[in-house]
Amino acid sequence: MKTLSKRSKRATTLTELLVVLAIISLLATIAVPVYLTQVQRARIAIAQSEVRAIAEAQQQCAIAHGFLVPIHILNNVPNPRAGEPTGSSTNRDDFDNLQSPGGHFLIDTYSKLDDQITGQLTLNSGDDRVERMISGWQGPFLNPKRLRYQNDDPNVPGSGELTIDLVVDPWGRPYRMYSDYGSLFTNSVPQSTNVINNPELGDDDMRLNTDEVDRFDRYAVVSYGPDGTTGFTTDPQDQGDDIYYQFVINTANETLYSNF
Repeated sequence: MKTLSKRSKRATTLTELLVVLAIISLLATIAVPVYLTQVQRARIAIAQSEVRAIAEAQQQCAIAHGFLVPIHILNNVPNPRAGEPTGSSTNRDDFDNLQSPGGHFLIDTYSKLDDQITGQLTLNSGDDRVERMISGWQGPFLNPKRLRYQNDDPNVPGSGELTIDLVVDPWGRPYRMYSDYGSLFTNSVPQSTNVINNPELGDDDMRLNTDEVDRFDRYAVVSYGPDGTTGFTTDPQDQGDDIYYQFVINTANETLYSNF
């Protein structure tokens, strides 16, 4: 004769459900900040790597051509040669596509900065060395992971004008450049219509000015970091949460090996 055992069946009570939800909420409260902190650390590490890569690209450009160029120029490919199609599908601000070369200032690494304040060269200056740089461009010197186009539509990838594609940091803001004379890549002193029309993008040139003049004693590539604002104070050692890489340019010994 078989004996049937009956198991008692009991539904989950509201109290037990609330306890489970409380535990899940507690774990989420702990896990989410940890996750966000790790994401922020990863972005900072990426920015630290990228400011150095941009600095090295500028150094290579200086050795090859004798100029520092706007950061977004560093990823340009050479102009098409005779018989080749014009324009580029991958680098939208190549020299043949630039709509405002007069707003793209250069720094001559063979001249003192003080001597360039009132007579800084631009891409359309007609200077022989500049023309040789454009026609004999040895780039791209940089292959950025992130670009933001002038007047682009976030919902339409690749949209925007051909004038400029800014190299942006992990927070989506443009990398900037400084010299020991002051900031070079800034929207505090607009020098082109690109800045006036798009102040959130920052400037697209290398115009010398005296903004934050005491910040660095050499060239520097800067990301304004997580907060998106300059960390500079009256103390040059206080850089806030900004991420930067300082470097020097010494092309004098490379003259024999340059293309000009």
